[in-house]
Amino acid sequence: MKILQFLKEKKTLVAFDNQQLINNAKIKIKNNHLDFTKENDYFVFIDNYDKYDKLSFNIEKDINVRIYLITYQNKNIKIEYDFVLNESSKLELFTNFNTRKNNDLDLKVNFELSENAYLKLMNALVYNGNLNLLTRVNLNGKKAACELEVLNIGHQNNNFTVDQFVRHLNKSTVSNINNSLIANQMAKLNYSVSGFIAKGNELSKAHQNNKGIMLSDKCEIEVEPKLFIDEYNVEASHGAAIGQMDEMQLYYLLSRGLTEQEARSLIIFGYTNPFLSMIEDKDIKRMLTSQITKVMKEKANNE
Repeated sequence: MKILQFLKEKKTLVAFDNQQLINNAKIKIKNNHLDFTKENDYFVFIDNYDKYDKLSFNIEKDINVRIYLITYQNKNIKIEYDFVLNESSKLELFTNFNTRKNNDLDLKVNFELSENAYLKLMNALVYNGNLNLLTRVNLNGKKAACELEVLNIGHQNNNFTVDQFVRHLNKSTVSNINNSLIANQMAKLNYSVSGFIAKGNELSKAHQNNKGIMLSDKCEIEVEPKLFIDEYNVEASHGAAIGQMDEMQLYYLLSRGLTEQEARSLIIFGYTNPFLSMIEDKDIKRMLTSQITKVMKEKANNE
């Protein structure tokens, strides 16, 4: 498998199927619990792993960690991931879910952040199947902060149902959610984005930004941004901009000598490039770029 071949070259690889396969990462692993105690980049590969219905990741106090979490499957599966960020820890998490067939994935990802903890989540959703994803973030400690960055490209007749919940449970907590959504063919993308600031948690900030582009008349994107605020001294905003490809942009690019396919690809690149530019590892970036290119070519060939 190509993805596993290049991951095997990484010095910090943990791989799972129905049993632990590889552990070069020198992290503590017991049953379904992974304990990260050293600063590093870690590559976690999960191949049809269903021995446990939950995997737990613990980031120790004052530790900065980057994790690339990549999954492959060839059957319908339900799984849950728990991430605990202890005091003043920092986690950059890249996730990419893949399938060899048109499978259903039911996934829950939970985050618990202590005081001064920071989470940056980069979700790449280029999934060939139906995906039901629940992301829940609890900002438990004072000055805990999170950024959720999502790039979702739906194609064929796949359905994506994504629920995002961020709860501000202490003072001076911060959340920023940015969803970039692309739908083509007969794909359906349904997003529910919720931010909660409880009473007494002053000086907190909750911001949501959702943008989507539909590339066919048969696809759908639906986004429901919601804020539940029970405190006055806070900052909060949300919005959603969903529509077809801008005909004026397309006309301008065509007038500059580009073909229609080149012009469309350039506009789509404007949606995908900001996300790709955040990925540090060149192999992971190349893998995701290849996935996006394949999906866009598939769309063009079916027109």
